[in-house]
Amino acid sequence: MYKLCKTEQSAQRQRKIEHVLLDMMIKKNYEDISITELCERLEIPRKTFYRYFDSKEGALYALIEHTMSEYVGFHQDKQGKIRTLKNEIEQYYCFWYDHKYFLDAFSKNNMLEKIIEVSISFPVNDMVSFSKFLPDDTEWVRNKIFKFAICGLVFQMIDWYKDGFKISISDMSEISCRMLSKPLFPNLDKLGIIPN
Repeated sequence: MYKLCKTEQSAQRQRKIEHVLLDMMIKKNYEDISITELCERLEIPRKTFYRYFDSKEGALYALIEHTMSEYVGFHQDKQGKIRTLKNEIEQYYCFWYDHKYFLDAFSKNNMLEKIIEVSISFPVNDMVSFSKFLPDDTEWVRNKIFKFAICGLVFQMIDWYKDGFKISISDMSEISCRMLSKPLFPNLDKLGIIPN
């Protein structure tokens, strides 16, 4: 869908195309944006666009993935620092709060679900070792648990955005920490349901 750039210069050009697409999505419906119009806005030939992307959808998916990869939580060297789940989650919500423009563009185009879709397949495993968190589970089980957790986290972020960021980042982090660190249904036995 999009090419992996080998040089910093080509990566910057690719990101510039993605950012212009994002700007256009604020002013115009994504479906109505043509590759020709995008290239005219960038003052580049169409062949340059196709050097980086297979299609307009490829540029859209690259925009989402590259934006997600900017999340500092994936890149910080945290050796020797005290880390708490709440602080990690607060960083996540701060990131999306700071990327409201991105969320606005996707919301305007009724495409917020694309963020969830890409989140499920995003290669977080390259940045976070889930085996540290789930050492007794198989890779397949870890993958399923991760997808379940990430869908919930991204859905909460989108729901928070749709509600106008009315709840504080701290309170959103508390909710997410509860979701990620405690059993979903801790009182099943009181309902007469026996957990495995």
